[in-house]
Amino acid sequence: MCGPAALPIAAAAIAAAGSITGGLAANAQAKYQAKIADRNASMEREAGQQELENTREAALDHYRKVGQMKGAQRARAAAGGVSVDMGTASWVQDDTEMLGREDASRIYQQGYQNVRGRDIQASNYMGEANAQRQSGKMALVKAGFDTAGSLLSAANQYKNQRPK
Repeated sequence: MCGPAALPIAAAAIAAAGSITGGLAANAQAKYQAKIADRNASMEREAGQQELENTREAALDHYRKVGQMKGAQRARAAAGGVSVDMGTASWVQDDTEMLGREDASRIYQQGYQNVRGRDIQASNYMGEANAQRQSGKMALVKAGFDTAGSLLSAANQYKNQRPK
C-alpha cells in the first residue's frame, strides 16, 4: 500500500494527464474549426467567381435585349415610312441605347457589390481560421502550464509531508 506521501504524486499525475488530454482535445477541436473556416472561405471565393460570371452573362443578355428592342424600333419606323437614321426615330433609338447602357451599368454595379460581399465574407472566414489555429496553440500552452502547476504543487505537498 502507498503511503500518504504518494497521494499528492498520484493526484498530480492524474491532474497532469487531464490537463494534457484537455489541451490536446481543445487543439484538435480548434484545428477542425479552422479547417471548416478555410473550406467556407474557399467556397465564398468560388461563389464570388460564379457571381462575376453571372454578372457578365446578365449584362450580355441585357445587351441582346437592347439590340432586339432597337431592331424592332427600326423595323416599326421603316414600316411606317419614317426615316430611321434621323429625326424622332433616331432619337428614340438613341434614348433606348442610353437607357440600355445605364441598365447595364446597374447590372455590373450590383454584380461587383455581390462579389465584394463574397470577398469580405471569405476574408472573415480566413480570419476565423487563423484565430482558431491560434486558439489551438494556446490550448496546448495552457495545458503545459496547468501540468507544470500540478506537478509543482504535488512536489510542494510531498516536501511538506516528509518527516523533518
